[in-house]
Amino acid sequence: MTDILALDIATRAGWVRGRVGGIPTSGSIRFGTTFTSDNAVFGKALAWFADFLKAEPRPTMLVIEAMLPPTAMKGHTSRAVRDRLAGLHGIFRAVAYLRGVYNIEVVEVGRVRAHFIGDAHCKRDAAKRETIERCRSLGWIADDDNAADALAAWSFGCSIIDPTTALKVSPLFNRELTRGAL
Repeated sequence: MTDILALDIATRAGWVRGRVGGIPTSGSIRFGTTFTSDNAVFGKALAWFADFLKAEPRPTMLVIEAMLPPTAMKGHTSRAVRDRLAGLHGIFRAVAYLRGVYNIEVVEVGRVRAHFIGDAHCKRDAAKRETIERCRSLGWIADDDNAADALAAWSFGCSIIDPTTALKVSPLFNRELTRGAL
């Protein structure tokens, strides 16, 4: 069975790990605040992830959400925030590679949302609420929206390995099950 690790990368990052078809473990970790220097955030992220992947067996796949194009959040975020995210992406990908996790899937946010909540174009705040709700309906523990986003990415990763797992989380499939049960 494939063991997947998924990350929602940010200064407060969500993580989830579990085997395809199994019940995942999730959480989130804060590497700093908006006032913490990039170097301090990068150092804490590097130390945490190197330690997280220290123990064997290691996951066989890492799934991370792709960064949005620079124009996607124009006027809503700063270059400094984007630069910090790019640095964090580099750190997580490098540590995974150095720890022997060579299968690194970078997936678009819209594809994950379409898979998990059935709406690729859902606005950020609504998508976060719906993602948390979907996790709860599946019995998955998400302490916050970061962990919920990581769970959605993990589920997407599972569907890459075993497409039948997509049916378990599909909003359409779950609506049909509910209708059939009435």
